[in-house]
Amino acid sequence: MPDRWGRACAAVALAAAALLAQTERKLEYRNVPAAVRAAFEKQFAGARVLGAAAETEAGATLFEIECEWRSRHHDITFREDGSLVSVEETIPMSEVPAPVAAALKKEFPKARVTRAEKISGGGTVAYEFQLQGAAKREAKFSADGRLLSSE
Repeated sequence: MPDRWGRACAAVALAAAALLAQTERKLEYRNVPAAVRAAFEKQFAGARVLGAAAETEAGATLFEIECEWRSRHHDITFREDGSLVSVEETIPMSEVPAPVAAALKKEFPKARVTRAEKISGGGTVAYEFQLQGAAKREAKFSADGRLLSSE
C-alpha cells in the first residue's frame, strides 16, 4: 500500500509541476519585452491592445497580445525575441472553408458555433470552434477538414 501511495503522490506532484510550467500571467502591455512590442506594432499597425499575457511552455516564455485589428478580435503570440508564433483571428462562419464547415457539421451535427477562429502559424492554418449543444465544447480542424482535436 505505501508503494502505491508514493507513486500516487509522485504522479500528483508531476501533474502539478506540468500545470505550473504552463501558467499564464496577465501583463501590462508596457511590461511586454520591447522586441515583442516593436514586432507587434510593425506587423499590426493601428491595432487597439486589449490585454497581454506571458506563458511558459516547455521552458520558453511566449507573449500573447489580445487586440482589435481591422475590426476583428485577434490573439497574437510572439517569442521573447519578437518572432511571430501564431495569429488567432475571430472570423464569421461565412469565411470558414467548405471542407471545414462540412466536417464540423458531420462531427457535431447538433452543435451551435459560438465562436470561430482562424489560426495561422508555423506555415499552417487551422480552424477552431467554440461549441454549444454538443458533447465537446471545442473542436479544431485542419484547413482540409480533418478533426485535429476536441475537448
